[in-house]
Amino acid sequence: STRSSSSLLLPPSPPPSLVSFSSSSSSSSCCPSSPFVVLRPPPSRRPPATMGKGNKTISFTELMKLSQQTLTKLKDEGERSIVTDFLEEWKKVQGQLEAVEGLGKNIELPSDVSSKIGKIKADMTKFYQFVEEKYGLEAGARAWSWTTYVPIAKPALTALGPSVCFYMSMDKYMPVYVLTALMVVYILWAVNNQIVIDFINAWRGTHDAEVEKHIKKLRQFYDTLRDFAALQNQLRKARTFDVRSILEEDKSARVFWIRHFGASTHSVSTPQMIEALLHANDQGHIVGKQTIQVVHNTIASIIDKNGDGLASPIELLDFLKYFGPVGKCVARIKDSLIDDAGGGARMYPWFTWRSKDRRELEVVMKRYGVEGDFVVRCSSKGGFAISFVKEEGLGIDHRLIFYDADIKPDPRDGKEKPFSIVEGRGKKVRRYSSLSRIVKDLQEKKVIGQAFMDPETIVHFSISGKRFKVPAALFMHRGNVEVKKTRLGEIFDPSSLGGFPRGEFWNSHVGHSAKEPMFLDRDAEAFNVVLNWYRYGGKLYVPSKISKVLMMTEIKYFRLPVDIITKSNNGRATIEFKSRGIR
Repeated sequence: STRSSSSLLLPPSPPPSLVSFSSSSSSSSCCPSSPFVVLRPPPSRRPPATMGKGNKTISFTELMKLSQQTLTKLKDEGERSIVTDFLEEWKKVQGQLEAVEGLGKNIELPSDVSSKIGKIKADMTKFYQFVEEKYGLEAGARAWSWTTYVPIAKPALTALGPSVCFYMSMDKYMPVYVLTALMVVYILWAVNNQIVIDFINAWRGTHDAEVEKHIKKLRQFYDTLRDFAALQNQLRKARTFDVRSILEEDKSARVFWIRHFGASTHSVSTPQMIEALLHANDQGHIVGKQTIQVVHNTIASIIDKNGDGLASPIELLDFLKYFGPVGKCVARIKDSLIDDAGGGARMYPWFTWRSKDRRELEVVMKRYGVEGDFVVRCSSKGGFAISFVKEEGLGIDHRLIFYDADIKPDPRDGKEKPFSIVEGRGKKVRRYSSLSRIVKDLQEKKVIGQAFMDPETIVHFSISGKRFKVPAALFMHRGNVEVKKTRLGEIFDPSSLGGFPRGEFWNSHVGHSAKEPMFLDRDAEAFNVVLNWYRYGGKLYVPSKISKVLMMTEIKYFRLPVDIITKSNNGRATIEFKSRGIR
């Protein structure tokens, strides 16, 4: 029997697209020829494009709010800019300077200390004026302008720029875009070219390197002023200087200072301090002029942290914190930092002490280093640290080296092992008798390779009395055979030979300071031409005022890969130079 469709019980008001009625002629025993309900899925529809949570579209107000948050984020990122770092360091030094001057109202400092404070104040003024002129400052803070956002946005622009250019290149209006951009730049240059110059300087960070040097100098000023403040506090307590109040926590250092210099002496010359330390360590028997000189230079580079040629009780305490106690410091420095095998003593090249902090080292090692390059430095957490270049793309790694000055001898071999390093995830502690033993152990395990020679090291030349200062990077073209074969390329060759760099510059103190420059008895004007050959990719520019015969002699001496062509024209000889360049 056929039922009427009106007798079916259906859900109330279903959507038409979900329900349909049909009569089937199927002979199924379950549903014989009767109308039935078919539920169909809704057609797939793409949800409306929305921004934000749920189906709520973003409004103009929210868009403006999002833009403001983005600008705030960019500004927050910019707060960690190099200028902000400079201002923080400058304010720290200024605060320390005010503290020293406040104490100086009641306590008069020695004349040499007062002159150093005056020089610090003059240098700080120069630094601040430089940053104020190049970057702009308002009320002691960075003056925010459109150029401020250029270095902040640079990483994003550099990453997205190629993709945007590729996408636009497929557009038929690409020539219009290019012409418009060029016209905008041309108009800006014609109206006010300073805008374009400011953008280029902001993009390249033209003055950042100079500000980095100022920041490093300010940190040194802070340490110096802190020492002066400690000295003033002691003078204020005693009204007369007494080293016992400064060295009260280190009895052996106190006895050493009083015995050799007297309780009322506030500083001594660095050579005098080193001689006293050698005597206290029973090291007066050191044989060989070269060995004595290396020991003197090594200790001086560590104990005279201000570079003023004087050693104070505070500097002595800082020195003993890393190599003490007094009676063992020289022996520990010799074992750790000086290699006297092979007939000649020399300081290991991987020890940088405090020449660069962790952040500075990471920057320069990422730029110039290769896998395995390493240095051993002073750690801000106490003790030492090994910094080394990991596999390509993995950055720089650091491992702490702990130091226990009063360690007892190891019962197994009777040796003192004050240096220790933590290995592996199991936190296994291995102890060593010296820093050099740690380095050799890690090299044998292939954790580190050769010592990293800092290309930013400033080289001091004296060419027949005329001074030159250039970075060592000028002569360090890794993998370039032509540069390595030149005389200066050999002198500054950083590649390793028996654990030491091949270049003699890295194995001595000559050329590392203005006090002891690298002397060459050559022509100063011709030497400048030689430096330009390294600077400009192997291109030789010889001014007309320099004799070509003289230049030919200098080219042969410095072994530059330059072809010297002599010609005869009407019985008159001429000389021409053809440079092969640096490939």
